[in-house]
Amino acid sequence: MNSLRFLVTLIAAIMGSTVAGAQTVKFGALGIDADGPVYIAVDKGYFREAGIEVTLEHFNSAAQAMAPLSTDQIQVAGGAASAGLFNAFARGWPVRIVFDRTSDRPGFSTDTLSVRSALHDVKTLEDLKGRKVAINAPNAGLEYMVGKMLESTGLTIRDVNVVYMPWPNMGPAFQTGAIDAGALVEPFVTQYAESGVAVPFKRAADVITNPAFEIAVILYNDDWARQHPDQAKAFAIGYLRGARDYHDAMKGGPRRKDVVATLMKYGRLKDPALYDKMQWGYADPNGKFDVDSLREQQEWHASHGSVPKTVDVNAMIDRQYLDYALQKLGRVSE
Repeated sequence: MNSLRFLVTLIAAIMGSTVAGAQTVKFGALGIDADGPVYIAVDKGYFREAGIEVTLEHFNSAAQAMAPLSTDQIQVAGGAASAGLFNAFARGWPVRIVFDRTSDRPGFSTDTLSVRSALHDVKTLEDLKGRKVAINAPNAGLEYMVGKMLESTGLTIRDVNVVYMPWPNMGPAFQTGAIDAGALVEPFVTQYAESGVAVPFKRAADVITNPAFEIAVILYNDDWARQHPDQAKAFAIGYLRGARDYHDAMKGGPRRKDVVATLMKYGRLKDPALYDKMQWGYADPNGKFDVDSLREQQEWHASHGSVPKTVDVNAMIDRQYLDYALQKLGRVSE
């Protein structure tokens, strides 16, 4: 009898181990600091402690990750607020926004309009009228940023000559005078300033304040989350623990050294000195995202013709997984 009980227990343990090993969630990783909470949660074992294994599926851009996300080839990814994101939801995209990824706040504003260093006659945003302004992609979040900056002075984005190019190409373009200003993210803001080709002119948080600029959010494949709610909840717990470590580090807390080491281990930025020179994006320690910012961005893109059909922003969101993680971990002060 004891032998039979031992055999049953052994089989159950083996089966339980097999099930646990099968709980693999794929995250669309871009190698950027905005993915920091995921890298931290992987590196520190937070996901494993929550009961899942998370693997990193690498993509060159968030746009490349969206199709695999919609077909459940990957289950979670970060997505930037853009016309493309809102249009995807308007088409019935089987994806939901679940929590914050990064935003611009005073002192933690990575999104920046920089001006060519040799351009000494640009003192105000009005001075950009008729100038060439580079943006990384059409209808992207930084196009909204530039537009809102210009609108704060009575101009519109149509009052500048917008050209599109990747951030690495903007450095040479500044140097040759091919562009007068560029919408950049860190570390390019700091790198171009140090090389002397462009100076930070306006940070997003200098102008876009109420609501704050919600740059990007974390997205779940909705079918996966509904079919595997325990995995979706476990990811939320691990992610939020990683976000809190990141938040501590961005504010210069005791976890900063370890977090920087993790970011360099998994990300593209390998220079530790840059982390002390550049501004970090803001990661909310409670996963809160600004719905008003998402709503305003959708309306702005719609008014400029890049979002033909608006949808209720609340219908894009599923709060249950964040609510679960907050119930388990509690809230912390910002």
